[in-house]
Amino acid sequence: MKPNLDGLQNVYIHPGEACFSSKPIIVSTVLGSCLSIVMFSKKIKYAGFSHCMLPNCRECNLNCDKCNERFRYVDCTIEFMIKKFQKMQIQTKDIEVKIFGGADVLKTTSNEKRISTVGRQNIEMAINTFAKFNMPIATSDVGGTNGRKIFFLTENGEVYLNRLKNNG
Repeated sequence: MKPNLDGLQNVYIHPGEACFSSKPIIVSTVLGSCLSIVMFSKKIKYAGFSHCMLPNCRECNLNCDKCNERFRYVDCTIEFMIKKFQKMQIQTKDIEVKIFGGADVLKTTSNEKRISTVGRQNIEMAINTFAKFNMPIATSDVGGTNGRKIFFLTENGEVYLNRLKNNG
């Protein structure tokens, strides 16, 4: 099923960026090992979308408020997004969470398959961080070897996903 996208502004999110909106827009990105964190409040139609590159920030010493590049890191991004929703008077129980990406897009040898790749580390960090906040992940499409193109509709929280062909 294709969504009706007529007249909606499309905002493309690059790695290390995020977008927050209470207006109906389409947010899109392309993911490989990176992870998109999607949060949506049905109550007040508020949405957040990020494109994280790495699992955790080693610079901020777990003080994500001081992180200058917070949207590059899964841990800092999640904490920032939760605080942003709370500033909008949205409780964590009213936030729908979705995660996408974390693919192993680079070829690996049999010995390397045992190594925790960046994609896998991103997924694990998201799962562990949301568990810390007692927030279930409603939907996820993570891992594998194919990249993804994501389209997020901020007016209703729907996500449309296209799997990219693996040229490897």
